[in-house]
Amino acid sequence: MNWVRNLDHVAVTVSDLDRSLKFYCDVLGFKEVERHRLEGKEISQMAAKENVIMQVVRLAIPETPGILVDLQLYVEPPGGPSNAVLGMSNQGHFCFGVKDMDRAYRELTEAGVEFISAPVVFDLGDDWEYGALKVVFFKDPDGFILELMEFTD
Repeated sequence: MNWVRNLDHVAVTVSDLDRSLKFYCDVLGFKEVERHRLEGKEISQMAAKENVIMQVVRLAIPETPGILVDLQLYVEPPGGPSNAVLGMSNQGHFCFGVKDMDRAYRELTEAGVEFISAPVVFDLGDDWEYGALKVVFFKDPDGFILELMEFTD
């Protein structure tokens, strides 16, 4: 049976909501669409933690408004940093398409964004239906791994 119907949102747990909002909105260009506070028995049960209070800010990406990015701050109990890094089985990332990788890389570097490497081009020839693909990984203010990609010809 096919249970999954669509991708609704992705969530990133943050340690400083204001700092993360500046990064995701001011640097990456996302738009805030909603704020809500979650507390009570349901959120505590869902998170499998006692007395959870979570502040959530939902963000939309201009060209994919139907898929939201939730920034979530655990007010109680406070969270700690993750040990997840690229290549570890508990690490995840999500990827954003860009129109001009070189410009995005240059401007984000100038804005102080920490990149894992310079952009890399993958050209798998006839085995790759999209032509060449340029990708780069970078970190948000809490070290969460994000990716940019551009289809090239």
